[in-house]
Amino acid sequence: MMVIGLVLVIGAAGFAGLYFFAVRSRRDDEASALQQALTEPLAREPALAGAGVLVVVTAPWRGRPRVELTGWAPSPEMRDAAVRAIAREASRLGRPVRMIDHLEILDRSARRPA
Repeated sequence: MMVIGLVLVIGAAGFAGLYFFAVRSRRDDEASALQQALTEPLAREPALAGAGVLVVVTAPWRGRPRVELTGWAPSPEMRDAAVRAIAREASRLGRPVRMIDHLEILDRSARRPA
């Protein structure tokens, strides 16, 4: 009896582990597809030609996907344009997201020549 119980417990733990990894894999695939969909408008936006913006999407277990914008923009206007483009595309896709803006402003014209 004890052996049968042990086999059942091991089987249940294995099933739970496989289920956990399957769900996580599906969420990662969804986050990857959303990341690609949100990155495309940045490449098409002519106003963002001089910016280096990277979009990273992570999908938590509960709640909205988190969209992190990292990189740099040459001006505050370009930074705002990048944020608006991502928000507009997420809205168009019908996906509520939580945006986290880590974009830096690098004003190259204000630098002194070396």
